[in-house]
Amino acid sequence: MLDYINSYLSRYYPIDEEIKDRLASLLKSKTFKKKEFLLTEGKMSNHIYFIEKGLLRIYYVVDGEEICSGLLCEGGLAVSVESFFTRTPSVEYMQAIEELKVHYLSYDELESLYTDFLTFNIVGRKLITEHYVDSEHRNRLLRKQKAKEKYEYFQAKLGHLTGRVPRKDIASYLGMTLETLSRLSY
Repeated sequence: MLDYINSYLSRYYPIDEEIKDRLASLLKSKTFKKKEFLLTEGKMSNHIYFIEKGLLRIYYVVDGEEICSGLLCEGGLAVSVESFFTRTPSVEYMQAIEELKVHYLSYDELESLYTDFLTFNIVGRKLITEHYVDSEHRNRLLRKQKAKEKYEYFQAKLGHLTGRVPRKDIASYLGMTLETLSRLSY
């Protein structure tokens, strides 16, 4: 478990032994059953999750309709960004689509890592930058692209999830109807 997370974080900046030791003492593990929630609307997001196994979706509800805003699997980092970093109640749900094994840190534990290890701030900045760039790319895609380009984006970035994610969630994630997705994928 720890080797996986150290390797993941080292992609952004070298992690020294002191940070590895602290991570080993802080990280906790948990398995969520299929359909179990990691977070619900109105609750504050207190954890950042490293996904070892399984799949989850992040969504919010508008006029009774679930709008999928994230699909994350093995190797992913799951967090309700706004709630976690602003310490406000979440407007999102995080739900396991499959049995999900995660390793996690609390907000306070992450902040202690930033305070005690200045080099860990580089890791955090690079992770946040990567997340922000991906978010901007997806937002631009949803605003400006045609359905075909949206589907091609999904195939390029997340096509390996096709058999694992319900089609309604893929359609919602891409901002299209299930009927449009069906026309594009057959």
